[in-house]
Amino acid sequence: MKKLIMTIFVAAAAATLSGCADPTNLGNRALIQAAAVDYDGEYRVSALLFSSGGSGGDTIDASQENVIMVSGTGRTLSEAVDNVSLIDGKKIYMNETRLLIFGSGFERADISDALNTLYYELRCGLNTPVCCAEEGSALTEIPFTEGITSAEKPLSIIQNAFDLGVSPKTTLLDLLAENEGEKSSLLPMFAITENGRGVTSSDDGKTAVLCGSRRIENGRFSETFDSAQTAGLMLIEGRTRKITLNYMYDGAEKTCEAYNISVSPKESGEIVVSAKFRTRSGTALSDGERRAALKTLSEIISSSI
Repeated sequence: MKKLIMTIFVAAAAATLSGCADPTNLGNRALIQAAAVDYDGEYRVSALLFSSGGSGGDTIDASQENVIMVSGTGRTLSEAVDNVSLIDGKKIYMNETRLLIFGSGFERADISDALNTLYYELRCGLNTPVCCAEEGSALTEIPFTEGITSAEKPLSIIQNAFDLGVSPKTTLLDLLAENEGEKSSLLPMFAITENGRGVTSSDDGKTAVLCGSRRIENGRFSETFDSAQTAGLMLIEGRTRKITLNYMYDGAEKTCEAYNISVSPKESGEIVVSAKFRTRSGTALSDGERRAALKTLSEIISSSI
């Protein structure tokens, strides 16, 4: 694992120092904002692509319709991306990719090959957030209206959930390091749903919501977890030490922040949970409210064991 981290660090430093020497002009590049990868015997890449030579000129402007959804297939991920490039007629550039989405097929196919290709061959940034969906291409087809491209809304959903402590924010670097260390990974998972009117420009109202998470174990997708289980796993596995809680007290729903959370298993199989609590405005909870909040927190953690 140390060797991988050192290799990545050296490569990243070299790329930074040599970036200005790249002879490819921005106007000759196809900039991928978000890319979804599905696998069904061959790789299928669905990408939200901004072409700097499009109708919007050199500035990204969604109103000029120069952000389009394109796709390509191939026996390898590199070949699939090359076929996307043929569609646009420009060299693909993934260093500015904002979001990676892994979809169907990776229960059977080893995701390690795709991860290595994305970084070592396609130069995708190490800090690029990664998520998953039942069908990756479906997420790139939703015309979100928030942000200058359709990649912005899923990113803000992931960030907000992570800030609340209820869902992971996993990057390409996390996946590479955990895979090298033979550790499991946890990806935020999206589901396609209805009632997106006002959020998307789609006539059918389709939108996407976070519905939990999915494990990557030994290079392949394994079990899925719902939203409550994901929140518990975040705490059990030390991915966060805080969470925003909704709990019932004195017949009313209340909200607080639990922080400095500690989860300790006992030999009997039970767990001991400790935490500090404060209201959204930063004030302390009463003893009764604290007990109610701790009970809710314990239930969330127990649902993931």
